[in-house]
Formats: sequence, structure tokens, C-alpha cells
Amino acid sequence: MNILILEDEPRNAKRLIRLLNDIDRTFIVEGPLASIKETVEFFQSGKTTNLILADIRLTDGLSFEALKYAPATIPIIFTTAYDEYAVQAFKFNSFDYLLKPLDSDELEAAIDKAAKAGKNYTDENLQQLFDALQKNKFRYRERFLLPYRDGYKTVRVSDINHIETENKIVYLRLNNGTSEVVNVSMDELEHQLNPDYFFRANRQYIINVEHVLFLGNYFGGKLIVRLKGYPKTEIQVSKEKAQRLKEWIDR
Repeated sequence: MNILILEDEPRNAKRLIRLLNDIDRTFIVEGPLASIKETVEFFQSGKTTNLILADIRLTDGLSFEALKYAPATIPIIFTTAYDEYAVQAFKFNSFDYLLKPLDSDELEAAIDKAAKAGKNYTDENLQQLFDALQKNKFRYRERFLLPYRDGYKTVRVSDINHIETENKIVYLRLNNGTSEVVNVSMDELEHQLNPDYFFRANRQYIINVEHVLFLGNYFGGKLIVRLKGYPKTEIQVSKEKAQRLKEWIDR
């Protein structure tokens, strides 16, 4: 089977290719193509494929615009970080989708389903999906506006080392060693922050992948996470989440 990957994040693309190789080494992977321009050129050149794995957002726009140039008979599986409400649009339009970070078993099942069923999409199908997603448009949080003296200050999400809740108070632990209190629950933050970079380690902690220093094995299949800049902080991850955490980092 030939599989075309549309993905503009190199780490995500590498991990996806690795998952595909693990599932079946006979898969022939095309791409990854990171832009609408590259994708349109691919199909206009007469090339084709048996299956498309498409991220929604590419470097120069949304992949829907490029997929209009693909033969309507090619099954499409979207890989997306959109929230659960936006994902309802996929179900409504009969498109297959996988939520990031991708799970190997779910990916294999989706490919098997697509290979058996096949699809016959039209420009109208793609436009309906695009319209539905636009109505449920979701943008991950990029900064916090916090009270400061007689005004306000901003904290960028990229400056967050990890997030911790203690005595029902939620703290942003920053890379410079300082902390800020936010009036947002951990559950809300888990949905507001990009899952490519933030992981809910347990009920008390959300960690930033850029600042993970070390994973240590712990009894019962658990893991201990140590973070850059916070040597005294040790975060336990359950056996159930341990494998997912390792896959999330190793991509």
C-alpha cells in the first residue's frame, strides 16, 4: 500500500513514519509534504496513492484546499489535535480521523478500515467538513493575561516549565524559576494547551516536553519525570500512562 503523508511538523512526521513501519514494512510512504503547494504539485504531476494521512493545518494553510486536487476515490484519514467538539464534524461528514498524539493500534485499525471500505469524496464533502470545523474553530492558548500591581502582565505559554496544583491552587512554574497563580483548573488547561507540547502526567502536574530532562523507571511499571531547572521536582506517572508518555516524547 502506498501512503501519502501531509504533515508540517517534522517530529510528528518522523513518528508517523516510524509507526507505519512498525505496522507493516511493506508500506511505501510518500512525503511528508508540508504545504498546500507541494501537495497540489504532487497530484498535478499525475502521481497517486492508496491512502492519505493528512494533518489539518499545513505551513501555508488548511489541507482541505490541497485535497480538492486528489482523486475522490482515495481514502483520507485526518490526523488532528482539534478538540472533541470540532471532531464531531468528522463524524458528521463520514471522514476518518485520529487525534494526536497518535496511537499505534488506532492507526492500524483506521488504515485497515480505510483499505477495506474505500471512500468516494467530493469537493462538496471537503467544503462541508471545512465549514463545520470553522464553526467549531479551536485555537490553543498562547499566553496568559495576569493581574499585576495596578494593571496586568502577560506570560507566554512557551515560558512555562510545568504546571502544578497544590491545595486547589494552580501554579505556572516558569523557566526562570518563578511561579504565577492562574484562575483556571487543570482540566481546563489540559484542553487549552497544545498536546504536541503539554502532557497531563497526573492529577497534579502538566509537563512541557521541551523541559523534560530524564525519565526514571519506578516500581510497578511507573515512571519518574525530572525537569530542567527544577531538580527537586519528581513527578510520578502511572503504569497506564507510562507508555503513552514515552511515545509522546520519542517522536
